[in-house]
Amino acid sequence: MDVMQRQKYILDQLNQQGTIKIADISKQIDVSRETIRKDVYNLDKQGLVQAIRGGATLPQSVSETKYGKRQHEAVSEKNQIAVNALRLIHDGESIFLDYGTTAFQVAEEIKHSQLHNLTVITNSTFVLNSLQFVSDIQIVLLGGTMRTSEGSLSGPITLSNIHNIYADIGFFGCGGVNLQAGITNHYIEEVEVSKKMMAHCRMKVVLADHTKFEKNALYKTASVDDIDVIITDDQLDQRIAKQIRLTDISLISGK
Repeated sequence: MDVMQRQKYILDQLNQQGTIKIADISKQIDVSRETIRKDVYNLDKQGLVQAIRGGATLPQSVSETKYGKRQHEAVSEKNQIAVNALRLIHDGESIFLDYGTTAFQVAEEIKHSQLHNLTVITNSTFVLNSLQFVSDIQIVLLGGTMRTSEGSLSGPITLSNIHNIYADIGFFGCGGVNLQAGITNHYIEEVEVSKKMMAHCRMKVVLADHTKFEKNALYKTASVDDIDVIITDDQLDQRIAKQIRLTDISLISGK
């Protein structure tokens, strides 16, 4: 097992358990404790794990909280983001909305808008519930295996269903935005869905409130320069905003 495979294994175990012991990982993959200790140290330097005595845990700042709790966090910021996202959508377009709480807020804005003849593609049952009774909106639910705590659909069936589906614009949530690490998120199965759907969207838009910047979640979705637009709120640090704009990415913030 090479270094990349070992580090992926460590991240997978952390994602499942929240905390891992170096001794346990060493035994599971038959590699010396010193080797695993070095892997943990390197992951810690990247901000992907937090090294602790004898093991590692998820970085506290980017560990994912429950969907219901996140719906009540940064509410005004998410509203700002959703309002600005709505301005990018035009009648007759096809759009993708992922499973995050900010994407759900975009769905709520669409529900109360005057937009007509939209096709909404999603892997979120919460987005489905928001829009299913709205006239003049066709919903394409990607299907797949549901993570009930998030109402998200992912896995081989989802990826297969994406194969022949394309959208004018895609809106993607994230766990972190970092110019070096890129756009990151917490669950590998859902990241794979986002990656494939990004390749099928003419315009790729990341939705991220100011708390997500300069942080990394476990798994990389895309490089920052693969994204067309980042929408955030008016509390984003101006230093970070300037750095992003220097990359020629369209950054939308504020009211």
